[in-house]
Amino acid sequence: MTKRLLDLPTKIKTKRLILRRYKEGDGAALFNLLESHDNRNYLRDHIDEATDIKTEEEAEIRIRQLAADWITQKKFIMGIWNKNTGLYIGQIWISPNKWEVPSFELGWFLDRTHQGQGFAGEAVNAALQFLFDHLQAHKVIVLTRDDNVKSFKLAERCGFVKEGHLRNHNIKDGQRFGLFYYSILKSEYQDQKK
Repeated sequence: MTKRLLDLPTKIKTKRLILRRYKEGDGAALFNLLESHDNRNYLRDHIDEATDIKTEEEAEIRIRQLAADWITQKKFIMGIWNKNTGLYIGQIWISPNKWEVPSFELGWFLDRTHQGQGFAGEAVNAALQFLFDHLQAHKVIVLTRDDNVKSFKLAERCGFVKEGHLRNHNIKDGQRFGLFYYSILKSEYQDQKK
């Protein structure tokens, strides 16, 4: 993996959102999101934080690890805040896949009460701009469970193309599920912006 010396923005503003790199003290916001609106149960099958983080201190430790990962270019994780209310509503994560391509994996989650309002699409589009303009990505991929309709439909609306279906790829609590593999190339992103 060839890392680069990057001068990256640590905050992205959209019409309704602020996406920013985590900083010390953000653990309380993450913990509160997990504890509210049955988010922990809802997100349990999709993000590690839902099962791993049981206390506010553990949330703060995770936040500090993610902040360190940004500096070492292991991952670029940003919290999502509602610009009007100041509430923490979710997370965008970007993981380098192959720096030599360069390709990255993109993922997200949102508080249940903020879904269905276009916030996820707004955050994903901002993340794509960050990826292609600042990280100089050639390819961005999204892996989503084949039973997570909201996620794979969002990927499609944002211009991702389904490249494959890994059928019965995993099992949890006796239930088998597959993964959809989506991607968008820089040229496709640029064409869609025209």
